[in-house]
Amino acid sequence: MLGRKVTIAAALVAAGFGGAGSQPAAAQDAPRTMLILDGSGSMWGQIGGVPKIDIARQAVSDMLDGWPEGREIGLTVYGHNEEGNCNDIETILPPGPLNRGAFDAVLADVTPRGKTPLTAATQRAAEALSHTDTPATVILVTDGRETCNADPCAAAETLERAGTAFTAHVIGFDVDDAAQADLSCLAEATGGRYLAANDAEALTGALRAAAAPEPAAPILRDEFERTEIGPDWEVINPDPDSYIVDDGTLVVLTSNDSYIGHEDQTNLFRWTAGGLPEGDWDMAVDFTSDFTTRRSIIEVALYDDRQNYVAAELLGDGSSNDRIELRVKSMVNGEVSRSTALFADDACCPRDYDIGAVTTQLKERGGTLVLRKRGREYYAVVETHGWVPRDGQDNPLVTEPLSVLRASGDPALFSGTWGRDYGDLPQTTTEFDSFYVTPR
Repeated sequence: MLGRKVTIAAALVAAGFGGAGSQPAAAQDAPRTMLILDGSGSMWGQIGGVPKIDIARQAVSDMLDGWPEGREIGLTVYGHNEEGNCNDIETILPPGPLNRGAFDAVLADVTPRGKTPLTAATQRAAEALSHTDTPATVILVTDGRETCNADPCAAAETLERAGTAFTAHVIGFDVDDAAQADLSCLAEATGGRYLAANDAEALTGALRAAAAPEPAAPILRDEFERTEIGPDWEVINPDPDSYIVDDGTLVVLTSNDSYIGHEDQTNLFRWTAGGLPEGDWDMAVDFTSDFTTRRSIIEVALYDDRQNYVAAELLGDGSSNDRIELRVKSMVNGEVSRSTALFADDACCPRDYDIGAVTTQLKERGGTLVLRKRGREYYAVVETHGWVPRDGQDNPLVTEPLSVLRASGDPALFSGTWGRDYGDLPQTTTEFDSFYVTPR
C-alpha cells in the first residue's frame, strides 16, 4: 500500500494533470531524457489503415515541436536491425541538445523487424543517461510486452534504487490488458506514469504529457502513517465505528446515506492545519474503493459549510444503466450547480460494457480524484493508473469547469453511499492512501 501511494503521488506531481497554469521548469534544470522507440516487427500493425511505426514517427515529431531549447534528449531503438535478436538495441543518438534534422532522419530510417527487449533497452538507456550520477528520465513507447525473458518490474526497482533521480514514463501503444499490467509496473516502480494510447491523437497526447516539465511539489501532504486521524483533521459528525487509520490508509465505511452538504452528513474529514496556497492548485486524493454503481460516492472538496463548498465527486448514479459519473459540484448559499463527465456505464442497448471489471479495478488499483482550481474555474479530474474503463477513454478524465466567484474554506474528504437502493443501503468501503495539494 505504501509503495503504491508514493509512486502515484510522484506520478501525479510530474504529470501536472495536463492543466492550464502549470509553470515550466527551466530547460537546464530538467533531467536528461532518452526516448526509447519500439522497432519490433509488430509495429507494422495498422490502426485505421496506417502502420503503427508511421503513427509513432509523426507523434514523436509533434512532441519535438515543443521540446525546450537546451533540454537534452537522446534516442534508443530496439528490434529494428534483425529478427529474433534480443541484443538488437541501439542508442542511435546519445543524449544532448536536440538536433532536429538528425532526429527526423533517424526516425525516418527505423524499419521494424525484430523482438521486444524493452527491459534491456531501458537499462541501457539509463546507463547512457549516467543515471547513477544525474537526474534521468526515460520515455518508452512500445506496442507490446517484453519478449526476451526479462522482468521489467524487477529491473525498474533496481534502477530506482541505483539512480539519483531516475524516472521511466511508459506509453503502451495499442496493447492488451496483460501487457498494460507489465508495463505499468515499470513506470510506477520509478515514480513515472503509465499512459495508454490506442490511436494517433492519443499517442501524441501521451508523448507530450510524458515530456512535460515537472511542476512544483505538493505543499500539503498527508499519507496517514499513524493510528489516529490526528490534530490536522476535524471529523464533522463523527461515527468512530465507521472509520479507522490503519496501515498507512484512512479507511472509511458507509455510516448512513450521506454526502457532503447532506443534512445528516457523517464522517466528513476537514483539514484544519491551513496552508492552502493562493492562486491555482490541484487538491488530490489517491484511493482504492469497493465501489458500487448503486450510489457509492467519493469526494474531495473545498468546504466552508453545508451551504457553501466546491467538490470533485466520483459517484454511482444508482440507475439501471450502472453509470459511474465524474462530477464537479458547487454549492453557493444553498444554490447548487454541476458539471458531469461519464466515467463508465452499461447503458442499453446492447449491454456490452463489463462494469464488473471497472468496479474490480477501482477496488484493486483505484485512482486519483482531483479538485482542480484555475482562476475562478473549478474542474473535477480522475486519473487511473495502468487501466482505463474503456479503450480510448481520456485518462485523466476532466469535466467542463464551473465558475465560483468567492469560494473559500478548507480541504475536505468524504466517502460513503449517498442514497438507498430500493430501501437497502449498499456499503461502500474506501481507502484513502494519500492526500496532497499542489500549487499550479
